[in-house]
This record gives sequence, structure tokens and C-alpha cells, in this order.
Amino acid sequence: MSTGVRGELLAAEKLVEHGWSVSFPVDTSPYDLVAAKGAKIYRIQVKSTIGLKKYKGYKEHYQFQTGRGLHSKRHYESHEFDFYICVALDGPKFWIFPIGFSKCVTVKIYDSNERFKKYENNWESLEK
Repeated sequence: MSTGVRGELLAAEKLVEHGWSVSFPVDTSPYDLVAAKGAKIYRIQVKSTIGLKKYKGYKEHYQFQTGRGLHSKRHYESHEFDFYICVALDGPKFWIFPIGFSKCVTVKIYDSNERFKKYENNWESLEK
């Protein structure tokens, strides 16, 4: 099973634990799953990584490609989905971001970086 599919299934499982109904699109949508709870319906793009990256000269970090395309990454448009759920499979760990949180196509999350702490396991952001 691919890293992406594993991340999608873990994200879906976590959403169900938090009371959401989850479905998967059968077409080539720019999102990976749909989460619904009451009147709220969100399109979610899941990004996954196997574990910490350990590049020479850099601190260990989780790295997610938040752009589209295999070789030349392009940004998603704000109308294409509502949230990213980034999944580190080695935890698993989860970060929930609104689509416009970053202008970069690669997100690097370091344990020491306070910027991302508020997004980790931030399932409540879906309730707002």
C-alpha cells in the first residue's frame, strides 16, 4: 500500500473517531476525502510522509509536499478544497491546516518550531 493511501486511511479513521462521516471521491478530484458532520462538509487533501527526514546539515523534520504534480510542484487553488491533513506515518502524527496556511509547496515541521504546534492534532479547527 502506498504512503499516500496509508495516510488517507489513517486520516479517515481519525475523523471517524471525532464523529465525522467520511467518503472518498471516485473521480479525479483535487481532494482525497470528504468529511461531513451535521451541516459542515469539508473537502480534505491528505499529505503523508513515512517519518522524520534526516538530511546532512539539517535538523530532523517531517516534510510534506503540499503542491500538486509529480515533478514540478504547483500550488492548489483556494477553491479546490478546504483543509490539508498532514500525516506522519511513524506516529502517527496529524497536523490540520486550512488551505491558505502556507505559500510554500514544501512544508517542513521541526519539533522545536512553535509555528506548527497549534496545528498538531487540531481536530477542533474543523468544528469552527
